Amino acid sequence: MNHLFGSPARILATAIVSLLLVVGMTLAILSLSSVEHLASGSAQQTVLVECEFDKFRQIMVRKNATAAIVSQSGMRLIDESVEDLQVDTSQDDRPLLNAIRGRSKTEVQAVKKLRVSLNDPHIEADELTLRQRANVQPESVHVVTESIAAAANLESYRTTLDARRKGSQTEVSVSVGLEVRVTVPKAFTGRADREVQQSAVDAVDEQAKSLQRFVAEHAGERFILPELGNGSR
Repeated sequence: MNHLFGSPARILATAIVSLLLVVGMTLAILSLSSVEHLASGSAQQTVLVECEFDKFRQIMVRKNATAAIVSQSGMRLIDESVEDLQVDTSQDDRPLLNAIRGRSKTEVQAVKKLRVSLNDPHIEADELTLRQRANVQPESVHVVTESIAAAANLESYRTTLDARRKGSQTEVSVSVGLEVRVTVPKAFTGRADREVQQSAVDAVDEQAKSLQRFVAEHAGERFILPELGNGSR
């Protein structure tokens, strides 16, 4: 007996093919529809700085190292202000003499508010406000710089610096983490993540290089004199 639309097997096969085509087209449309996506990236790098730790510590405290710390691809320091500064000399029996000798045991804790300009193709904001907290101890330097609030599509930004003695050198670890909110086709969210991750990698690499250049500028100086007006001691 002949069926009007062919054999049952052919009808079933045609139905399955049609269904697969519909499902495929639906998935294609969904993958191209725009979605809001929070892309994140983070990177960390450790370098050896050709400078003995005590002198490195002096440079970080007495010179304005802020520009070197925040300096990275697409970021430039516009303005800074000191919100808090605490100096503890209780562990140093000769604070003035030891400071001159470059063997200070003084502890310094400082909080700064920073304003920076941005020039990153993945970030819509032109400026960003940050808060920087520095904790300088006789055997370590720890600095955290992070965004106070979101700016345009930049949800958060954070960078850290940790320094410690390493023989006649100073070991410094720097890290960068950021979150960027983007609207992209669903199929491209992975690409957005990769681009933001690359921004973090580039930023931490430039930050490490900027810090090394900054320290090298002063490492050869016999006396590290404070810069006037930078709030350092």
